[in-house]
Amino acid sequence: MATLLELRRRVRSVKNIRQITRAMKLVAGAKLRRAQDSMLDARPYSEKMWDVLGELAATSEQKVSHPLLEVRDVKRITAVVITSDRGLCGAFNSNVIRYATRALETWDDKELHVVAAGRKGWDHFRRGEWEVDTAGEDLLKNLSYPSAAATARYLIELYETKETDAVYLIYNEFVSALRQNLVVEPLLPIRELPFGGAGGPTFREAARAFAEAQVDGDEHPGFSAIGTIATELGESISEAASFDPGAPTEIIDYIYEPSGQAIINELLPQFAEAQVFQALLESSAAEHAARMAAMDSATKNAEELIDDLTLTMNKLRQEAITTEILEVVGGAAALS
Repeated sequence: MATLLELRRRVRSVKNIRQITRAMKLVAGAKLRRAQDSMLDARPYSEKMWDVLGELAATSEQKVSHPLLEVRDVKRITAVVITSDRGLCGAFNSNVIRYATRALETWDDKELHVVAAGRKGWDHFRRGEWEVDTAGEDLLKNLSYPSAAATARYLIELYETKETDAVYLIYNEFVSALRQNLVVEPLLPIRELPFGGAGGPTFREAARAFAEAQVDGDEHPGFSAIGTIATELGESISEAASFDPGAPTEIIDYIYEPSGQAIINELLPQFAEAQVFQALLESSAAEHAARMAAMDSATKNAEELIDDLTLTMNKLRQEAITTEILEVVGGAAALS
C-alpha cells in the first residue's frame, strides 16, 4: 500500500494536471467561439452560390456544361478525410477515421485514393493499403480561404485530368458544443443544377443523403438532380416531407453579361473551393468543441481522483495517529 508521502505526491501531481486541463478547456472554449463564428458566417455563402447557380441553369436558354458537371463511370474515387493535427480531443479523430475506413471498405471494388487533411489522418492511413497523399502541413492550424482553395484546386485538377472519377469529403460536422455529426459529402462531380424553389432540401442535405446511402450500400446509380435525390432519399432529408419536386416554381429571368455559361464557368470552381473551405471550418469548430468537452471531463475526473486520494490519505493518517495513541497507552500501562 502507498505511504502517506507517496499519496501526498500523487495529490500534488493530480492537482497540477487539473490545472493544465482546466486551462486547456478555457483555451479550447475561446477558440471554439472564434471558429464557430467563422463557420456560421461562411455557411450561407455556399448555399447562396448554389441557389444562384440553380437559377442560372434554370433560366439559361441553352443547357449548361462544364467539366466539373461531367458524370463518368466511377472507377477511381478520391476521399478527402479531415482530421485534426493534435490529440487530446476525445474520440474526435478515431470516430472520423473509423467512419472513413467504413466508407473505403464499401468502395472496395473501386480504385481508391485518400487525401489526408490533418496529421492524425495522415499517420493512420499511410500505414494502410490505400494510396495516400497529404493536403498539406498545418492546413488546419493556419486555416484560411487561400489554403482551402489550393486544396480544392488540386482536387479539381485530379478530376479534370481524369485521374479520379469522384471526390468525397469525410469529416465531422459541427452541430453544437456537445454534438458533432460524421458526414460523407460528394464534392465532384457537381450534380446537375436544378432550381428547387423554396421549401426544397438544401444542397448539403441532398448531397449528404446521397453519399450516406452509397456508404450504406444502397443502389443509387450515378449522380442525379437534387429534386430526384430528395424524392428517392426522402427519409434521410428532414425537409423532404413537405417538398414537392413537381410543384410549379416561379422563376425570375435575368439578363446575364457576358453570358450564363461564362458565369457558370467562373462560379463552379469557386463553389467547389467554398465547399472545401466550409468542410474545414466545420471540422475545426467540431475539433475545438470535442477538445473542450474532453478537457472538461478530464478536469472532473482529476477532481474525483483528488477526493479519493485525499480520503485515503486521511484514513492512513487516522490509522497512524490511532496506532501511536495505542502504543502510548500500552507503554503507560506496562510501567504502572
